[in-house]
Amino acid sequence: MAKPHNQINSKSDFSPSPSTNRILHLDIFRGFAILGIFMVNILVMNVSFVYRQDWLIEKASWVNEKAYWFLEMFFFSKFFPIFSFLFGIGVALQIRSLKAKKVSSTPFLLRRFFALFFFGIAHILFIWSGDILHLYALFGFVLMIMYRATPRVILLSAIVLFFFPYFDEIYQYSCDFFSVNPASALSNLTRENIVDLKLNGSYYSGIKLRLVEYSFMVPFLISLIIPIALTMSILGLYVVKKGIVDRIESFARKIRFPFLITLIVFLVYRFTLIYWLLPSFKIEHGSLLSFGLWTLYFFSEIMISFGYLWMIVYLLRSNLGKKLLSPLQYVGRMAFTNYILQSIIGYLIMRTFGYYETFSPAECILIVLVVFACQIPLSWYWLQHFKFGPLEWVWRCVSYWKLLPLRK
Repeated sequence: MAKPHNQINSKSDFSPSPSTNRILHLDIFRGFAILGIFMVNILVMNVSFVYRQDWLIEKASWVNEKAYWFLEMFFFSKFFPIFSFLFGIGVALQIRSLKAKKVSSTPFLLRRFFALFFFGIAHILFIWSGDILHLYALFGFVLMIMYRATPRVILLSAIVLFFFPYFDEIYQYSCDFFSVNPASALSNLTRENIVDLKLNGSYYSGIKLRLVEYSFMVPFLISLIIPIALTMSILGLYVVKKGIVDRIESFARKIRFPFLITLIVFLVYRFTLIYWLLPSFKIEHGSLLSFGLWTLYFFSEIMISFGYLWMIVYLLRSNLGKKLLSPLQYVGRMAFTNYILQSIIGYLIMRTFGYYETFSPAECILIVLVVFACQIPLSWYWLQHFKFGPLEWVWRCVSYWKLLPLRK
């Protein structure tokens, strides 16, 4: 008798896929994304978003101006889309793998996403307010449902979500309806208050401050991060359903000319908007024109994100490219652990060692490069002895609901 799909009759049915099944490109993409995310996060760890402009004025110098310009041009708003895209791919690959084993994916994914949500909330409370893991957990529930749809419906859903114009209005209506203003609490704190709490406050006061910082970011999350990140996660689902993830190199070659032309067009638009349209014309915030211009701007950011991935695929075709980029795979295989480790390091530097608001943009970049340069050999060494990163192992144990071997 054929085994029902929703039953598990042997241990081999419901076991993690071996590491040999991993797609090298995806691990390198993840490692690259971890580097880019830390480049952005280190600034938020170093100074409150509310007072960043004051900090930039204080740190003004030719080197720091160029360093901040470098971060704006090549990092801001470009790496969380990559990480979101890879999250969608990862979820889809897990569902596909479980379906191939004739196993129901629902219990596994529910445990996996609830655990990720718990990790994210713990990250916010105890380490850093800028967590994105809890959002990915919520996205995961959406992706579970959408996996059943056809690729065409999935792609259409991503397009509609990205161009949906009323996220700001929904947020504002909700605030008015419930008579709340999540951003007000942090705005009421002076810069001196924040610095004092960061450096001299108790751990409990630090938790309260992180919750206040998170509430300040809620409008930003709803109007920008969530729409883009969920769109990219859905696109990750799409590339798996279409089989593109199984032929990354051939697909990259196939689309190279139209993709590069589109990328160049949007790069020109991006620079035109920043350096001519916005400085030269008064564009009313909230108008249809403003929405259109900024939507195209963030679409150009996504195109740059995909441009980075395309460039990695292209470079991996050469021996030199493989030699330079392959070490990123070790960080990528431990992306969860390395992401949290970066937050812990940032917390130790800024709060425990008392360097909050001390570093300039150029020094922040240097810190990231030093930390990441250490993460590569540490990740390599760990993976020589263990199958998974420590947090990946805990997450897998919860997901599979059994104790998995960690040592090789």
